Amino acid sequence: MPPKNRREDSHQAESNPGTLPDHGFDDDRLDDLRTILMPAKTRILQQILASPTGALSAVELAARSTTTESTIRDHLRDLQDRTPEIITDLKASESPVPNGIPRKYFAVTEYGISLLKQVNLYDQIGVLYDMYEAADLELPNSDARPVTLAEIETYEYRPTPNWL
Repeated sequence: MPPKNRREDSHQAESNPGTLPDHGFDDDRLDDLRTILMPAKTRILQQILASPTGALSAVELAARSTTTESTIRDHLRDLQDRTPEIITDLKASESPVPNGIPRKYFAVTEYGISLLKQVNLYDQIGVLYDMYEAADLELPNSDARPVTLAEIETYEYRPTPNWL
């Protein structure tokens, strides 16, 4: 017979060492919430959603951050390797992609959006959108790149998620 209240639940756990009370939490979702609450990952999710297309490449994310492109790719991989995915990758719709233009872009999934809404971090995206529109952003190591951030942002074959 399941416990009727928290006190019985606690008593049951004390009387059966090694067992944890079942509070009806989805452990996987709770773990995903912990993950998106890491400041770097929260920032990545919000930056993607604050973009005009709803999808950004790792290099575009690096231009919006002080974090290296390599570290951003690690965070993206972690967010994508979850089940269900918090972000997904989208490919440019033309092949071959011009030199310097990213082939892969990242979009926040509907599940990722629901996580942000659950922890009240979704509504801030409008402010970020305005901030990035007004900012003078530049690609990391821009002198060594064959394209500018503006050329990447205006690439006509870049993908857009169909769920936004």
